[in-house]
Amino acid sequence: MSEFSELLERNRDFASKVDLRMLAMPAAMPDRQLLVLTCVDPRVEPAGFLGLGMGDAGVLRNAGGRVDDRVMQDIAYLAMRLGVRMDVAVIHHTQCGTGMLAESAFRRAYAGRTDLDDADLAAKAVTDPAGTVRTDIAKLLSSPLLSSDLVASVSGHVLRLETGLVETVVEAAALDQPYTAQP
Repeated sequence: MSEFSELLERNRDFASKVDLRMLAMPAAMPDRQLLVLTCVDPRVEPAGFLGLGMGDAGVLRNAGGRVDDRVMQDIAYLAMRLGVRMDVAVIHHTQCGTGMLAESAFRRAYAGRTDLDDADLAAKAVTDPAGTVRTDIAKLLSSPLLSSDLVASVSGHVLRLETGLVETVVEAAALDQPYTAQP
């Protein structure tokens, strides 16, 4: 049996037990919705480390949990599609594999497989998660695409894999509040 075959078995078990109303789009959405942006690292599962249940939050994941144009477009789309304002929580983590992007040999080899240049890839490295969270919060707050009618607040956090604890690096800030990244 392939690994995915096992997942299909788990899915059948899920489908036999789930309240299907939880999978339907609600007739009325709350006026705000939590959205978590985090890393694709399999050790970083927001349902586990945040205790999220189905429908508790939207989740966006990419390498490093970094904010880029695509993430901002996705946030705007979700807010508009659902008709809610998003409370965006950016969560980076210690021991992130994107730290390899700080190493020039790996970065050059990877750049050869992507349309990103060396500088873009170097900027994606998470070697100081608190620092990259602050940078990404500043991007969200200054984005012309995201406005206070789409995003209610943004906050930044670091998951410490050494302890399993999440620490807040940037308290929730409204989009209409100025923000300056602090070291």
